[in-house]
Order: sequence, then structure tokens, then C-alpha cells
Amino acid sequence: MRSRRKREEEHENHERWLVSYADFITLMFTFFVALYALSSLDQGKAQKFTSSLKQAFKVIDDPIPLHDTRSKEMVELLRGVISQTSGITVKEEPRGVVITFSDGVLFKSGSAEVKKDILPVLKELSEKFRDINGHFIVEGHTDNLPIASDKYPSNWELSAARAGSVVAHLVSIGIDPERFSVAGYAEYRALESNLTEEGRARNRRVEIVVKNNKAS
Repeated sequence: MRSRRKREEEHENHERWLVSYADFITLMFTFFVALYALSSLDQGKAQKFTSSLKQAFKVIDDPIPLHDTRSKEMVELLRGVISQTSGITVKEEPRGVVITFSDGVLFKSGSAEVKKDILPVLKELSEKFRDINGHFIVEGHTDNLPIASDKYPSNWELSAARAGSVVAHLVSIGIDPERFSVAGYAEYRALESNLTEEGRARNRRVEIVVKNNKAS
């Protein structure tokens, strides 16, 4: 009698996986029906359907997305921070939203140490960066006049060090370091000719690029 009961219990245990499998198939079917329904809706109904899904699955809205209808809002947001400081511009380019600092705003000549009087602006920018969903590339650029010092043997080292100093400061304020990349281009991505002082002044800069993932 006991042996028969034991065999019946074992038989029931072996079939329990069917219940989980059936639940999985049902869930997948529901998911694909939802995708099909979403593809068939007009834009207004699709937005309502998406909102319902977010509420059902408790999805938290992302920060400001890049390069959609709100990209201009991001540019205006950043311009509001830098409006009182000369030597800083922000604009939208195909590669992303670009904040450009002339080298004199950030550094003394031949130095990669960030000036103390620009620190409040960087702090305010960092507060805005927290609300922007994107990756930041910080680029250092110089003119073509050679530099030869014990610390910076060439413009490559100087441009990279300047970009690194800006990133280090932003990270120290509290921005996630994984959101940054650093690049030093020396004089090889000039905005204007290096034959004039005005051109060289424009070429000496640091740029913070809020990357557009759609850009090549």
C-alpha cells in the first residue's frame, strides 16, 4: 500500500513542470499580442497604451532623452547656466549637444589645473547633467604652437590632461564616472586656421559632448 502511494506521489511530481511551462507559454503569448496590438494602434492610442504598461509594470520614466523633441529644451537649460559667463557656448550638432569652453576660461596658459573662479559654473552644470540621460565625451584641443615642458612634452599630453582635469572635477562633485570618456586631440581638430592669433584662440578649447547615440 505504501509503495503504491509513493509511486503516485512521484508521478505527480514529474508532471508539475507542465504547470510552469503552460504559464510561460501564456505569458509569451500575451506579450506578443501586446506587441501586435501596439503596432496596429495610432499614435494617440499607442501613447495611452504605453502609459498603461508603465503603470502596470511600474516603469520609471527616464531623464531627459537626447535629440528628440526635448533636445532644444536641454540646450536652453544649459544656456541658462552659462549665460552670465563669457567664453562658454552651447549648441546642438549632429554628434550631440556640445558645450565649448575657451581655454582661458578654464586654465592658465600651459596649465591643466582648473581655475577656481570657474568652479561654481562647473558645479551648476553638474547639477543639470544629473537630469540628462546620456554619455559625456570631454575633449581637449590646442592650437599648433608647440609646447615642451617637463610635465607636457607635447600638445597631445596637454590636451588630454585638460580634458581629464575637467572630468576629474565633475566626478568629484558627484557625477557617475562611467558616464564619461576623455579624448585629447592636440591641434588636429581645429575650428579655424592656426595662422592667426584669433584662429589659434578659438582652437584652444575644451568641449563637453552630450553624445547623440544616433550619430556615427
